[in-house]
Amino acid sequence: MIWKLLLWAGNRRGEIRGLRWRSVHGKQNSILVTESVWEGQSGLPKTKKGYRKIVLTTSQMEELKKYKDENYPGAGPDDWLFPGIHNRPIDLKWFMSTDVKPICEELGIKGANLHALRHLNNSMMLSEGVDVKTRMDRLGHVSENTNMIYSHVGDDTQLAASEAIERRLEEARKELESKKAGSQTPPSPLTVTLTVTPKQLVPVSN
Repeated sequence: MIWKLLLWAGNRRGEIRGLRWRSVHGKQNSILVTESVWEGQSGLPKTKKGYRKIVLTTSQMEELKKYKDENYPGAGPDDWLFPGIHNRPIDLKWFMSTDVKPICEELGIKGANLHALRHLNNSMMLSEGVDVKTRMDRLGHVSENTNMIYSHVGDDTQLAASEAIERRLEEARKELESKKAGSQTPPSPLTVTLTVTPKQLVPVSN
């Protein structure tokens, strides 16, 4: 579920670890980013721009609810979405080494890392024609008023962005399933190359 949410939302690593169930708002199909966990310390997001609302699709929210129902049905509002040991968020290095890298090696993908999913998320939105402001809002690069995360301003364009990401991931899934056994070629979204003019280029920071 961590991998999927990073693909859907483009969160920073500290932000994904800092998500609690109170951050998930099923009726609004949204997640509020208000906390970050880095090097064992829980605190505020990296910058004020990090405070934001990320709108997901209905199917994505349903999958997140299913994840909770099947794994943490008794989780309270202050519990972590992705708990580790000693009531702390999951260790992402452990998650990468035990869950992600073995799969990537089987697919022939080298040098996999979680932050690459943030770049991939931005690239998928760009290739699907999502406008600059929406991309930056979702990634936490633009938000002059932190109260915006509690409003519905821009929800329609955010939802369109999530739907665009969902389409690309579904295309990748179908492509992967159609490949012959033993193929070492990764699905197309993992090989997205950003080719834009300087005016189009949007930097993606940590």
